[in-house]
Amino acid sequence: MTALIPLLDSSSQKRPQILQIYQNLELFSEGTPASNSLFVMGQSVDAAGRPRNHLLIVDPPVDAAERFRLEEDVAALYTGDRPRALLAQVELIAGGVAHLRVGEHFLDVYAQKAGVVVYLPAVGVLLSGDYGSDALPPRIVPGSDGGDELETLRLLARLIKHDNFQLCVPHVGSPVKEKPNVMERLAADVAYLHGLRRVVPGLLQRGEPLETIERIADSLLPADRQSEAAQAVHAANLSALTGIVEIEP
Repeated sequence: MTALIPLLDSSSQKRPQILQIYQNLELFSEGTPASNSLFVMGQSVDAAGRPRNHLLIVDPPVDAAERFRLEEDVAALYTGDRPRALLAQVELIAGGVAHLRVGEHFLDVYAQKAGVVVYLPAVGVLLSGDYGSDALPPRIVPGSDGGDELETLRLLARLIKHDNFQLCVPHVGSPVKEKPNVMERLAADVAYLHGLRRVVPGLLQRGEPLETIERIADSLLPADRQSEAAQAVHAANLSALTGIVEIEP
């Protein structure tokens, strides 16, 4: 299938995949495990009656401005804390819900304390950010004890129950269509976070050395999340938790 968004370097060694999900809606994936970006395209007519193209990229590659032929109105929206591309950025306020329209597509954007969730209700496409991945555990944002992340997971579970749900796309990992499979991924995220929240504070309160805490916490990482990238997220999560837990004298 011919991509609507052309690569400037078609000989790229990264071998990206571009899938047209719906008209003017493309999923760009590359790497192992795959990092996913969604291209939402639209067109309007300006005051002079001339057509004008619009493009919103959710979680674009950091080098998107160099790799793609991007024309006219282009903006980026991010579901988490990641390197930013040299593009105009949609600004969001945590705790709010924004409703965007790009051409024929409507996007509900939920700005949570622990990430951003994007849902396209008309086509049933859900962008779950750092959650629901089959490759990485969920990320704990700095300053959180895991509770903010659990709240975002509850939001995702509610959205997946919508009758028109069709596809869940995590930022990293494979997209999934079947509701039971998506719920299994979310349940695994919940179990992982609950495990960390239950184990780490208790070990710190007992005065266990960091090496012991790390060894016990490592057992909470699911067997299918043992890659170098998954272990890096897990290590950052452990650091976030040990940095905010107050130890009673």
